[in-house]
Amino acid sequence: MKRVTIETGLGRVTGKEEKGVRIFSGIPYAVTERFELPKPYPKWDEFDATGRPVDCFQYRAYHDESEGRYWFYHSEFRYDQNIPDWDFAESPMTLNIITPSDAKDAPVLVFIHGGSFENGNVGEHPYGDSTEYARHGIVYVSLGYRLNVFGLYKSGNYGLNDMVFGLRWIKDHIADFGGDPERITIMGQSAGAMSVMDLMYTQLLKDVVKGAVMMSGAGAVPDFAGPLTPEESDEKFWSKVRERAGAKTEEEFKKLPDRTIFQAWYDTSLEIGSVRTQQPGIDGTIIPKLPSKIMREGSYLDVPVIAGVTSQDFMPYLIFELAIGLGKLRARRGQSPVWGYMFDKTPPGDRFKAYHAADLWYVFGNFHQSWRPFDRSDEKLKDEMVHYIANFVKWGNPNGDGLPYWPHISKRNRKFRLFDGEKGGLIGPMRCRYKEWKSFLLDKGPM
Repeated sequence: MKRVTIETGLGRVTGKEEKGVRIFSGIPYAVTERFELPKPYPKWDEFDATGRPVDCFQYRAYHDESEGRYWFYHSEFRYDQNIPDWDFAESPMTLNIITPSDAKDAPVLVFIHGGSFENGNVGEHPYGDSTEYARHGIVYVSLGYRLNVFGLYKSGNYGLNDMVFGLRWIKDHIADFGGDPERITIMGQSAGAMSVMDLMYTQLLKDVVKGAVMMSGAGAVPDFAGPLTPEESDEKFWSKVRERAGAKTEEEFKKLPDRTIFQAWYDTSLEIGSVRTQQPGIDGTIIPKLPSKIMREGSYLDVPVIAGVTSQDFMPYLIFELAIGLGKLRARRGQSPVWGYMFDKTPPGDRFKAYHAADLWYVFGNFHQSWRPFDRSDEKLKDEMVHYIANFVKWGNPNGDGLPYWPHISKRNRKFRLFDGEKGGLIGPMRCRYKEWKSFLLDKGPM
């Protein structure tokens, strides 16, 4: 690859260019102090965006994650990454931006990674430097944010605030990279999809986001598992975290070494953590109230949506119901359409079938980054899925360019598009439910 330098409103940026695609890695969009909101990153004379992004402190910053609870996704997403300490920080707000070399007013796709709100980064193998969308004339951005205790402390929703700040940075500056600030689609998988849903609970991004793709995480989280206000959710859990860290006061806790804070949070999560304390909470702004109330009122961001699930998804029985429920609700109200898909392709290489996150490889097409022996049938399915999403980013509708017609969920249609690498076509709710219940009871995935 050759080096290429462009002029931006923040200064010169140097990236890499090869075969009609430019890659800019690790561009900072914000900076912060511990448990504070993001602030603008200072202007630079020239920024070298040819290296690696900075990651938020997480389990693998302190431990070998190739064994234990994270082993599968370590082997899947970062099996060959040995990252030194300086790649981790409490200001991991960076972007990877991949563009066509001749991009001008191109539509923009912004991806928010998953990882249970605990781990992950913008450079992981399936999506980190994917060039598939640049080859479809789209500017692709992978957005980093704060995780675990650094992003969730006392329902401060620091990670979500990073995303809002980052998306506004993209709107303000993406034209410098050839993107159209009026055509931004956000996309997320797992906790990233849940984050996208969280960002749609208010109108904060009404002038920024024009569409959303949610993979294994669309739909309002039920109240029994959903977010709480700081007053309701914090004290038992967070006081235990501070006690375990050896801090008598909150001010002492904030000044402790990052490893001490992380380990206290991690150990307490294993001991008394719950779904409710391991995700963003109601903060009055980004998540203004219970999602169930927001959904009943219809006060969420009304933009077109693609909602996908895999046949061996995480909590498959729930994930599917949330996705189809969102589509049915929108259809009843005559709002922006929702297109649903079921991914049922077994990636080659191990005993797992269409596990949670299997569709990432096919949606981004970074097969060369994987140890799996993908073949021509995988390439064909990848091309189809990328093409549908590229259409959606361009026009707010996945159909066109000779692809098989994909109907959105409506009063007359409840079918999802089936991506199985075989017959494909459409699949009805009862068949989807059968696949999901079977996987839940018999064919358990790695989660």
